[in-house]
Amino acid sequence: MAGYVFAIGGDTEIIKICAERGVYATRLNNLASRPFEATLADYVSMKPGDNVYFFSERKIYGIGELVAVGPDCKYSNFPGSSTCAAVDYADVRDDLLVDSGEESIWYRWLCTFKASPYFFEEGIDTDEVLVYKPNTFKMLRAFWNVSFIKLGDEENESLKEILLLRHQQEMRTGQHVWERNDEMHDLIGAHELDRYLIKPESLLRNCVRADRVKHEMALEVSVVYDLCNEGIPNLGRWDYVSHQVVASPFKPINYMDKIDVFAARYLEGTRIPCQYLTIELKKDKAEKSTIDQVLKYVDWVCAEYAYGDYEMIEACIIAADYEDDLNEYYREVVRRYYTLGSHPVRNKQWNRLKLLRYICVNNRIVYEDVTPQIQ
Repeated sequence: MAGYVFAIGGDTEIIKICAERGVYATRLNNLASRPFEATLADYVSMKPGDNVYFFSERKIYGIGELVAVGPDCKYSNFPGSSTCAAVDYADVRDDLLVDSGEESIWYRWLCTFKASPYFFEEGIDTDEVLVYKPNTFKMLRAFWNVSFIKLGDEENESLKEILLLRHQQEMRTGQHVWERNDEMHDLIGAHELDRYLIKPESLLRNCVRADRVKHEMALEVSVVYDLCNEGIPNLGRWDYVSHQVVASPFKPINYMDKIDVFAARYLEGTRIPCQYLTIELKKDKAEKSTIDQVLKYVDWVCAEYAYGDYEMIEACIIAADYEDDLNEYYREVVRRYYTLGSHPVRNKQWNRLKLLRYICVNNRIVYEDVTPQIQ
């Protein structure tokens, strides 16, 4: 499964409280659109079974697992919390899932989890984590200046393994661990939780001009949500969905390339990835350079995830419009030629880049396939 590492400031007492309650909520520092929308995009892809960890003062603490309380494992803290607008505590107090006093208005979304098997009192230094199966860690190396990150399956398994290996004594004895109290889950479950389900409509209500979104990150929220809920028929079903995934060799974080939306599909009945999807988003018009960019990511995914097999990769651009002469350029550059096997060698060709045009209708994104035909 995927994993989430939540950054916690201060001492471990806050981690202890979160672990015992089985609830985590991100505190927003302000209502700036990009961090607001980026945090929402992280929440909408959460699924029961994903793992949970906490990071504080260089150390990582865990292990938890997202669990559904009612219909889902993540919720708005109050109805309408996904609208990027100021609210007064007095106006939402009676509808809060978790009431932290007047600060509650800054905790817009929350997730519910349990220990799996334990949250250990002693954390492991990040350096020790990163030298364990180092080639598997991609996102954790770029964990900087964000409230939390999402780990892919392989990276999550490596993190879980090192935590279990370093806490064998605690697992044998059940000591020096934080136990969960079900009281908070019971309080959350007593609400009419369908009113608190996280959906992008309330975000888009204040984030659309004509039929286009104002911010690319708002489009990202909708695309992540739709992929998680099979809401883009042109792209089908995906088991793992993330966004802002590192797609370049390690370098200063501000200069690292990131895939807007990245997804994986598993072989039926297994956890084996058989298909990867990379999506580049443009809230306005896509240009030739957009094609170049997404194809660069395709090459990266092929090398880093698909072991040279382009057949495992699909790609897509989602934009409000496209340059008039872009179709011809698409036909010139989209193909990738490669070989598989050795006895015999199989010559292959890849051209699986879709172009989708979006419009916003009634606070929902609607997609149209405008991919050029290749002779």
